[in-house]
Amino acid sequence: MSVITPDYSAIDELAEVLDEVNVDYCSYLKCNDDEDDIDFLAELLNEKSAGCKLNMKWEAFDDKRKGPNEWMSAMAFTTKGGHRSITVTLWTLNLENSWGPKTFKKYVLRLLGHETIHFGQYDRIGEDKILGLLSGHQKGLDLVKETGNTDDWLKAYLGDPHELMAYGHDLAWEMRDADDPEKALRSPEEFMNELPVYERYHGVFKHNSKQLKSLLSYAAGYFTND
Repeated sequence: MSVITPDYSAIDELAEVLDEVNVDYCSYLKCNDDEDDIDFLAELLNEKSAGCKLNMKWEAFDDKRKGPNEWMSAMAFTTKGGHRSITVTLWTLNLENSWGPKTFKKYVLRLLGHETIHFGQYDRIGEDKILGLLSGHQKGLDLVKETGNTDDWLKAYLGDPHELMAYGHDLAWEMRDADDPEKALRSPEEFMNELPVYERYHGVFKHNSKQLKSLLSYAAGYFTND
């Protein structure tokens, strides 16, 4: 399967912003007994990323997340006329006492790769059609309204073709970080604890499902070409 390349020029610009933010936030921690203030971190990110190619909005929320390592999540938006933006939510309860500059930067850059792949998908589909399409998130919400089963949201969201490609990109990153990257690509079941994206999909879809096959196909494409 052909994959869409993330917007690396925009991501590189944000990488420099993240370096500045990390320096400032580390200074803040040194002056405040190493106590995190994720709201302040979000303020720094909004200030430093203003004017970047990617129109970014950073928010901090105290909602509890199921995954203890879920530091952040994001959504890509597009409107008529081609205006695009990315909103990143920092999950305060997960980030507090866990934040580290290198890991934080790495997570954000992977997240930006995921979201800019969505922008590339929008370009491929065309503005005249994309505004009429439902996202995986929206499809899931509609399905839950019909069935009353909240688990249906995750299945609809993860099974969306656009999300399969973007999560394939995320999975490729995880595979390259595994103890044995090539083996992780060939036998992901053996590296479940190192591949949270694959573990998540494996918990929702059957082993030989078309969704898992598609996810792994995209991951292979990004593994060698990203």
